[in-house]
Amino acid sequence: MKRILTVIFLICATVSFGQSLNNNWKQDLTKELELMKACDDSPTTGVSPCNKFMGEALKTVYKVDDFYSKNLGRYMLTAEIAAFLKNSNKWTLLGHGYEQKALNEAQNYANNKKAAIAIYVNEEGLGHVAIIAPGDLRLSGTWGFQVPNSVSFFPADKGKSYINKSLSYAFAGNQIRGVLIYGRNY
Repeated sequence: MKRILTVIFLICATVSFGQSLNNNWKQDLTKELELMKACDDSPTTGVSPCNKFMGEALKTVYKVDDFYSKNLGRYMLTAEIAAFLKNSNKWTLLGHGYEQKALNEAQNYANNKKAAIAIYVNEEGLGHVAIIAPGDLRLSGTWGFQVPNSVSFFPADKGKSYINKSLSYAFAGNQIRGVLIYGRNY
């Protein structure tokens, strides 16, 4: 009996704390994308309520809520996410956007139900985050690399938001040197 309980505990612990992928992520993100496009981005607290969709998308796809700050009572902004990633033991820097090995590894993470993201922050602290989604690497004419599949919400330019496109759609070609690729530790 004790052995059976131990086995059940280990199975539950693995399921509860291991990586996970929402099998309906495309459909669920399509609904979120429509909500984001209809979002009134007039800030009531100094931060646009439409900024939450990127953090929520990570949770929708991978069931990871790392980009929600309990201290702030909201999802983090891009610069806050960058600082969190840099100092977190939950995430590992896989490399830069111009490194094919990092791009391959990010797609492998996603295809193995592990969260991976790409982030760019400029000198003014403004930038963008894209989620690496399950799928295939595709050649990017602007980047000149095989790039992973991705999801990206642009609160400031909602029409650019997408689900299921190459990562190079999220970042301009001249931003590639500043794009960092992270994978979540499990």
